[in-house]
Amino acid sequence: MDITHVVVDGSNLATEGRTLPSLKQLEEAIAAYELEHPDATLVVVVDATFEHRIEAPERDRLKEAELHGEVVSPPAGTVGRGDAFVLKIAERTGGIVLSNDSFQEFHGDHPWLFEEGRLVGGKPVPGVGWIFTPRTPVRGPKSRQATSSAARKKASQAAPAKKLAVKRPDGSTPKVGDTLTPLPPPEPKKVRAYELAKELGIDNKALLALAKKAKVAVRSHSSSIEPDDATKIREVLATQAATAKIRAYELAKELGIDNKALLALAKKAKVAVASHSSAILLSDAEKIKTQAAAAVAVQEAAAAPDGSEKKGRQRSRSRGGRGKATSEQAPEPAKTEEAATKRPRRRGSRTGGQQAAEPVNAPLDLVAFVSTYEVGGQVDGVVTSFTSHGAMVDVALSGDSNFTCYVRTENLGTPPPTKARDVLVKGDQRRYKILSVDTARRTAELELV
Repeated sequence: MDITHVVVDGSNLATEGRTLPSLKQLEEAIAAYELEHPDATLVVVVDATFEHRIEAPERDRLKEAELHGEVVSPPAGTVGRGDAFVLKIAERTGGIVLSNDSFQEFHGDHPWLFEEGRLVGGKPVPGVGWIFTPRTPVRGPKSRQATSSAARKKASQAAPAKKLAVKRPDGSTPKVGDTLTPLPPPEPKKVRAYELAKELGIDNKALLALAKKAKVAVRSHSSSIEPDDATKIREVLATQAATAKIRAYELAKELGIDNKALLALAKKAKVAVASHSSAILLSDAEKIKTQAAAAVAVQEAAAAPDGSEKKGRQRSRSRGGRGKATSEQAPEPAKTEEAATKRPRRRGSRTGGQQAAEPVNAPLDLVAFVSTYEVGGQVDGVVTSFTSHGAMVDVALSGDSNFTCYVRTENLGTPPPTKARDVLVKGDQRRYKILSVDTARRTAELELV
């Protein structure tokens, strides 16, 4: 979908992962998106209270941005705060919306939100920057209510207005001055159980279970339900949707990670999860899934074959013209002694172009590692093999899996030893500091503590 107009929900991105909004965070998100999409035309919208909720030093910069038309806010008293304003602009320009909100209360008036590519979310990933991914709005009780209201409104507007035609019970037409007494409104009709199930989007068995919780007697799918009883069943379903939960270990199984990695993802998503058996609200589970998707997106973006991300060893010029590997990206480990006779497969050009080595660890192991440990932290690792310039070290993850890391000889002491074998012993467990994480090769560089 080739859409150049992007409407940024500034209040939403500025508050992502925070209690109060930050203009600096919003500016970083905008800069990152413009870097990825240089041809896009951005319209940044913040709500009327944004100025009063950001820090005082940022308010002058916000006023200057508004003066130059870089940021706009809805008129005072706008219904729906800034959300309605954002969606109106996107609808008129045919653009996409950059926000982590699902705009449930506007699903009835803006069904185009569910079109592919019309809604994009963004999250700042520590040590990586902003990651932007297409999303689908989350449906819920507010969404269903808004959709039903919009459908009723549309139906009433589509019906042509009828002329007032009043008749007496005997069929005669009243004259001017006659006193007419209106008939009482018709009583609400009963509804069949299967019709109510279809309305609520559930099967007949689920409807019978809801009726039992609402203390409404419904024998079968063909039973007739009184209007008041149908309202009780609808209310029970809305309450269940708002309080539905999933166990932490079930969510971990769904994501394909272990319980320890799930707890780490929950912490980064700022969701309180005490243990693997804790019950998590479905709304909070979506936050954890988004955090996991962001970690996987980082890994996939770094390993993209189009060369859009830096891969392999990064080198900087020295005075003599020779390159030196930086600490931000681990150098490619040399072949281990056990695999000296095997030549590792490489991807890339056969004509001398730069080639990238195969990833060291599995993608989910990388997610588990970065979710559990941070750059600058310390880990315990076991030496598994030696290379010509260092050693390979396994760091234990939850369960039976390990994450293979690399420690260079120059990071084994001051002054560094001649060989890694002078300091380390195969099978020896030592403590290391994490210097960097190489997402392209799915490994980490360590330093002996």
